[in-house]
This record gives sequence, C-alpha cells and structure tokens, in this order.
Amino acid sequence: MRDEKLVVVRNDDYWKGKPELKTVTFRFIPEFSARLAALLAGEIDIMKDVPPHAVDLVDKSGKATVRATVSSRINYLALVTLKPGPMQDIRVRQAISHAINVDELIQQVLRGRASKMCGPLSPINVDFSPKVQCLKHDVKQAQALLKSANIDPGRLVLTLDTPSGRYPLDKDISQAIASQLGRIGITANVVVNEWGTHLDKIKNRKTGDMFFLGWGPALDAQGTIEQLFQGSMTYSSYGGNKLIEDKIATAITIVDPKKRLEAWADIQQMVANEAPWVFLWQQHDLYGVANWIDWQPRADEKVWMFEAKIAKR
Repeated sequence: MRDEKLVVVRNDDYWKGKPELKTVTFRFIPEFSARLAALLAGEIDIMKDVPPHAVDLVDKSGKATVRATVSSRINYLALVTLKPGPMQDIRVRQAISHAINVDELIQQVLRGRASKMCGPLSPINVDFSPKVQCLKHDVKQAQALLKSANIDPGRLVLTLDTPSGRYPLDKDISQAIASQLGRIGITANVVVNEWGTHLDKIKNRKTGDMFFLGWGPALDAQGTIEQLFQGSMTYSSYGGNKLIEDKIATAITIVDPKKRLEAWADIQQMVANEAPWVFLWQQHDLYGVANWIDWQPRADEKVWMFEAKIAKR
C-alpha cells in the first residue's frame, strides 16, 4: 500500500487575483461526509472519493463538479486462510463467494460506480485474462457447499475487518456484505478499524476471518499476484499452495510477451478456482473539483497538480 489518502488541494494565490497556480496545500480529512462538507463550503478545492449518492449534489452545487476515472485500484474481500478457521476449507470460501451478490453491491451501494471483477486482475492490468469466469451468485449452491462441509450456517459466526474512509464507502460495503451473508444464516460481525490499525492487523495476521482491502495501482500481474497470493508476503491472506507459488516463481522470469501472458492467464484461473477472495471490483474514482480548476484525474491515482490550470471564466 504505497500511497496515503490525498484529500484536498487549494490554491490561495488564486484568490489574490494571480492567474497562475503557485502553492498547493494538502489536508487530510478521514471521513467522506466531512470532506464533502468542506468542498461544498469552499474550504477545499479537490476532494477524493465523493460518495456515489452525492454526485448530483456536487454537480448542482454551482461550486464544484464530479470528475471520474476508472481506477487501476481493485477492491476485494479477503478470506483468510493463513490461520486456523473455517476459511481453510475451500467449500466454505466458495459458499461465501456464491452467497455475496456483487452486482447488487455495485448497483445499490456504489450506484454503478465500479467495474465487476471475476478474478484477481482487472482489465486495466496488462496481464489480464478475459477467460476467467465469475463465480455466480447462487444461494442454493452456497447452502449446498456449507452442508457438504458439515457446517450449519446458523451456527457460523465470522468476523469481517474493514477500514472506514479509505476506499469508496468501504464501511458501508462491509456492512452490506454482512447483511447478504445473513440471508443464508451466517452471522458476520463487522469490525471498523482506523486505517493504520487495519493495516497493522493485516500485516500481523490479527484480522478476523475476512477483511476488506484495496490494492493499487494494480498495473501488472507480478505487482498484484506475487504480492497477494503467497503466504510469506506482507499483505497476503492466502498462501501455502505450492503449485501456485511455483508457477508465480516461473512467470516472473519469463521474458517472451506471449509466453508471459499465457503463464499469468493460467495462474489467474488457478487463483480464481481457489476462491481466496470474494472478487469485487475495479474501483471508480470520483473527485469533487472546484469549478475554477481545470484538472482531470488519472487512473493511477497520482494527483499531479503541475497538470492543473485555472479554468477560463
């Protein structure tokens, strides 16, 4: 996780009548609602992660508009296999993946502002394989898998760790996931963490059975799959599959573009078959930008203000 949350940019010299950007000030405001209020009050000029339900409010404010980009960052629900627990059984992981309705989460919580993923990579990734198929939302299949694992969903209690304010509506998404699992009888207790605490719990293997996380910029397979699907890696939740780890070790040495793509495609399918995550979506970034600024967001989340200009009046 290589970046910190950039919240706001402000140009004080503009208000003195000077035509060029000379200073940029960064402020950190953890909560979405507080950032939004500051934007609409004119206290800040660029806000990252406008809540999808507030897009119309910003666009009609007369002070700012929403500028969107499809991000290279992916969001996922990790199913933790690196410690004893129900997630070590692939049938339980598959059951949870079948029980969670990703399309519903995108439409109802994110208002369509995300691109569904079927495997560990998104289409913006240069090594993406379009052959990986999504695990369908299927409540009956989820129940059958739990039965085959001798698990009564009514007695299954899980813990889901989530940050709040790090990714678009992360806490809301996690609570909605818990609600969906509740439909088949599973109790999922959501633990909301401050961002630093959330990362520490992941790195020290102290999360619950599941955790919500984003990863990016996710632009090549090595930077994602090698880091997240080997148990020795800092942010992984899944590991110990020697076949996958051996194939990863081989893939990162391949120079020939075609052979490299084939190797990573094979690994993507193997990972998807293991259901180590509930594969969620490629994040869409929504920035609230004051009307006086001429600036467009980037897919890699870099906020390069030397690209910004003062908009023509």
